[in-house]
Amino acid sequence: MVVSSSSWVSPWTSPLGTGPGRSHRARRRLLLWYSVPQRTPPCPGTGVGGEEQMDPTATPRRRSPGRPAASSREHIEGVAIRLFREHGYAATTIPMIASAAGVSRTSVFRYWGTKPEIVWGAFDHHTRRLARLLDDSAVDDGRPTMRVVRECVVENLALSIEDSDQWMERFALLDTSPELRSEGSAHWLRWAAVVAAFVSRRHGVPEDGVVAQSIGAAVQAAFLAVLRSWLPEPRPSAALLPELDRALAPLCDALEAWLAGTGREG
Repeated sequence: MVVSSSSWVSPWTSPLGTGPGRSHRARRRLLLWYSVPQRTPPCPGTGVGGEEQMDPTATPRRRSPGRPAASSREHIEGVAIRLFREHGYAATTIPMIASAAGVSRTSVFRYWGTKPEIVWGAFDHHTRRLARLLDDSAVDDGRPTMRVVRECVVENLALSIEDSDQWMERFALLDTSPELRSEGSAHWLRWAAVVAAFVSRRHGVPEDGVVAQSIGAAVQAAFLAVLRSWLPEPRPSAALLPELDRALAPLCDALEAWLAGTGREG
């Protein structure tokens, strides 16, 4: 998929993204992310070009014999995602993950209580962070409600990709594995409910009413459709975020007009 972003204007450097709750650091980070074609965010602890950086103040740690240095949550998670992709989610067991990561089963269960949590955990964190971003924008500052929703959805995806370069690989597993897709409805409903709750707070409409629930479902469907369109890509490029923004823009404009027609209660 090749999408030119040369004509796209970043909302984080235009009046669209200058409202309260949007820090300069966040806008700058997002601008850097999708203003540079095919840029992959570096992993934590790396510098320009992906070169590892040493902390001169850090105390060297002694490595225990027979145990790999990297036994962190991120390392185990990366190994698990690779095994899920290679062998299939159902065929990959916790002992297989522990063995490939060079850790014990206890180490795996220290971070995740069940195998599905290894994959769904990051998605649920993504949903909780979307709620926090919207909460930070809950005060009516004059920006249209659906513009705030659009900005927060795009920013949240940028942050998730920045957190882990395997985020889209994880999404591919969630969306293509029959075992994981059977659980997907509940997780996506929670995502849509976050948007519905925000609309309810901003407009005084019932959170479980037709308006708020329909808007949450519509934004969630558009977000999911854009992610699915990127499944053939091995990793997201800088074009993903502006493409998501463009896809959400007309939908959110239409939903904003519908909201204006419903009026505000209270």
